Amino acid sequence: MPIIVQEASDADIPRACEIEVAAYATNEASPFLFPGPFPPDSQQQRANLLISDRRKDPTIRYIKAIDQETGQQIAFAKWHIYDSVEAAAKAERALNFGPGCNKPACLAFFGGLARRKKEIMGDKPHVYLHLLHTDPKFQGRGAGGGLVKWGQEQADKLGLPIYLESSPSAHRFYQKHGFQDVEQLSLNLSEFGGDKLHITPLMIREPGGDQQLASKPI
Repeated sequence: MPIIVQEASDADIPRACEIEVAAYATNEASPFLFPGPFPPDSQQQRANLLISDRRKDPTIRYIKAIDQETGQQIAFAKWHIYDSVEAAAKAERALNFGPGCNKPACLAFFGGLARRKKEIMGDKPHVYLHLLHTDPKFQGRGAGGGLVKWGQEQADKLGLPIYLESSPSAHRFYQKHGFQDVEQLSLNLSEFGGDKLHITPLMIREPGGDQQLASKPI
């Protein structure tokens, strides 16, 4: 199945939100971060927020992967390119979680991610992979790898490192694409009705990192 990677338009964002919901369905933290209930238009609210974010933030790039044969969008990524100290200094993670959230849990998790990123990257210019989701029905076909390659090419042109926060299930995938662990964030799910720690690896790929590592497509 040939994959095409290209910029996503506003019209692509609702499908990206569908993919996001499907991709997070099996994430162990999702039931505690977003337990619901969700209004019927929750995905449209999310799409509107993503569209608005890009219009307000010139660092954002939305990139999609499509099946060349069908034209269907099967994966989506949100990149930030902070190519100056000034841009990096202004980088903020919006703590607007939308409907159906457990606000204390989201503040602990997403607020913690924001604090750790600032501590690790500071005001250093960098590229940030904020979101990457593949439709579970199309995993293993190279769509996620294509989206990562897009960001690697941008970062290498600018001589910048890439920073990301990995889900536990995607950790090995990012390692195979040249990312290395720098720290991790631990969320005690027992504080929110769970029974274990949720570990989020925090990872960096330095500019010119090895892109020739054998990787299993995601």
